[in-house]
Amino acid sequence: MAGVDPQSFGTGCRALPSWPRRAAAAVAIGLGIAATIFAPGPVRAELNIDKSFGDVSGWTIGFSESVGGCLAAATYRDETTIWLGFTGRKNSAYIAFTNPKWRSIEVDGGYELQLVMRRNIWNGKFVGFERKGEKGVFSSGLKSEFVGDVARSAGVRVLLNRKEVSSLSLGGSSRALETVIECQKTYIAATAGGPTESKPQEGKPQQGGASSGTGFFVSDSGHVLTNHHVIDSCTVLKVSTVSGQEATARIIAKDKTNDLAILKTTLSPAVVPALRPQARLGEAVYVFGFPLSGILATSGNFTSGSITAVSGIGDDTRLVQISAPVQPGNSGGPLLDKFGNVVGVIVSKLNALNVAAATQDIPQNVNFAIKTAIAANFLESSNAMPADAPRSRELAPEAIADLAKLFTVRVNCD
Repeated sequence: MAGVDPQSFGTGCRALPSWPRRAAAAVAIGLGIAATIFAPGPVRAELNIDKSFGDVSGWTIGFSESVGGCLAAATYRDETTIWLGFTGRKNSAYIAFTNPKWRSIEVDGGYELQLVMRRNIWNGKFVGFERKGEKGVFSSGLKSEFVGDVARSAGVRVLLNRKEVSSLSLGGSSRALETVIECQKTYIAATAGGPTESKPQEGKPQQGGASSGTGFFVSDSGHVLTNHHVIDSCTVLKVSTVSGQEATARIIAKDKTNDLAILKTTLSPAVVPALRPQARLGEAVYVFGFPLSGILATSGNFTSGSITAVSGIGDDTRLVQISAPVQPGNSGGPLLDKFGNVVGVIVSKLNALNVAAATQDIPQNVNFAIKTAIAANFLESSNAMPADAPRSRELAPEAIADLAKLFTVRVNCD
């Protein structure tokens, strides 16, 4: 390992505030991240943001032509920049740190760093490089679990030879990573000649691959409602509950036009939610589902927001627009009101990168759900309509989350 004086990594960094002073980002998705990473030569020398899409929670989202993918970077008051992203259509992940004060870094030198994120300590091998008058270190071939840990972390301490050389806040990194994921999804779809519409889960696995989405019980007999695009082209379907129950599912009804499907399982749900026919503009809503499979928690994620419009893009009256965050894997999940009733079925989100390319601004939390009136008509025609009347007793958000765990399932497509 090349010899390095830790003090040459910058002085006084521990005493400085750790919030980013400026950020530059371009991020690339990897729900299944490859083991190999970019060719070290040209990428290290040209680690730049060539196309910027704007800021998200202190991180600027963009694209790197030289790396061939999206990435995120944020510069802190001690002049340390953290770079986090993926490269090319292989979706290999990498992390890099640069600082103009790190003069003793040797290009191509080997370094062992520790990244301390809350109680997690990650040991990695880094390689020295130089870009635009500053030196840094990078590590590649990272797994999706690592990216998830970084996104969930409130901050990271960087240790060289067990001595801290920088302490960085990662405020907003989770939301930045979400936008990065959309960036890379759009890039991959565009370079493959495929569609660039943004659905939380396309549900169409490549040959030999798999995907997942969300669904929820709509009858005591084990019927599950989800999106058509979640189950389209699947050969084997399984559903699993938060408590660990799993069962094979079969498709009994499909509505491609309205993007809905009904599955039949052998499971008996503890609770079947009621459908409330109409959501009101401005009311509080909640989403429970299983987004970003392999990155986020397998026990499900719960987010909150409000009804921001009672129609979708182009005044599509089948949809409501919501501000609650949704990600790949949320498709088919329930949209809940403050009583725990279902008021919609999560279906899509606005393609942030397409809008950014046209407006130079990144839209945030512009997501859509199918109205329960549409879902109810579909369920009634298939004899799978929930029998219970809508609840009228207001629940605390944590109680709504506990309730949602009882009737929401992960839908696995092989």
